[in-house]
This record gives sequence, C-alpha cells and structure tokens, in this order.
Amino acid sequence: MSDSDSYGKRASAPNHPDVERVGNHYVIRKGEWVPGEHPDPHRRREGQRMYLERFLRCVQCGVEVLSKDDLPETCNSEGR
Repeated sequence: MSDSDSYGKRASAPNHPDVERVGNHYVIRKGEWVPGEHPDPHRRREGQRMYLERFLRCVQCGVEVLSKDDLPETCNSEGR
C-alpha cells in the first residue's frame, strides 16, 4: 500500500459515521449471520439454524474482536 493510501484510511477513520474511539482504535459495530445454534445456551431457540454474531472492527487496522477488552493495545494501521 502506498503512503498516500494508508494516510487516507487513518485520516478518514474518525469521520466514519458510526465510529467509536477505544484506546488507539477507531471501531464500528458489525454483525454477521452464522450457521448453527447460538453458542450461549440461554440464547438458543428450538429449530434455530442461524444466529447473529456481533463484533467490533477497527476501521484503521482491520482487527475484529468480540469485545472492547479483546482489542490489542496498539493499532497497526500500517499492516493493512
């Protein structure tokens, strides 16, 4: 990636409409339908074939985690 491309990604991250700053990361909430039953027994339903997995994604470095506590301390936006 050229330097100008990586600068553009970093410069636009805080301007994303749904971005939230968490430490060194700029994260957005995402969701994805996953086949199968939900891994948490209290969220399963009879006959369930899919469930919505919610996660956080850093718009700078691309790391995806299930909770804010799982984010690495550093944001490696150059690694993309």
